[in-house]
Amino acid sequence: MKKLYALLTAGVVIWIGGCSQPSGRTEGHYSAKDCKPVPFRPDRAADKVVIKQHEHKLYVYHNGKVIKVMRTSLGKYTMSKGPKVKQGDFCTPVGHYKIVDKRCHSLKYRAMTISYPNAEDLARAKKLGVKPGNYITFHGQPYWNRDGHGDTYTLSHDWTNGCIALTNKDLDWLWSAVKPGTPIIIER
Repeated sequence: MKKLYALLTAGVVIWIGGCSQPSGRTEGHYSAKDCKPVPFRPDRAADKVVIKQHEHKLYVYHNGKVIKVMRTSLGKYTMSKGPKVKQGDFCTPVGHYKIVDKRCHSLKYRAMTISYPNAEDLARAKKLGVKPGNYITFHGQPYWNRDGHGDTYTLSHDWTNGCIALTNKDLDWLWSAVKPGTPIIIER
């Protein structure tokens, strides 16, 4: 029954535009106990976060200077197809966004939703006659990699449905540095 629930939950997350599991593994879920509070740290308060897709890196800026660089995984077709255009294309968007919310996530440890689609994304999708998609997040690792033993594997592949995946340790660090409203710039 647990496996069926995990598969159904993963299917619902993918159906609504969320991010997939690397290798399709769905076993295990994070609980509230796994998502302990991470306090905001004013000494590392981010002015902005910049993701450079071709580098697979995320840069955190504080007082105009880079204070942290993190490796990322992107949408599984981002590097071959380009930026996100429509729902279900498995690509990570390019543009200017903001952090919308921060929450615990039963499949990906924590998630921070960004303000995709923006006005440009909506206009492009309308012109093409497609749905732009939604629910693009920064998120952590699947439960099977909660202790980080598989970080080398997950960071060496683009595996999400369009989100930006970080290690759980890096996501905790970023969590302490951003608030809703923090600017996010995603570059090709």
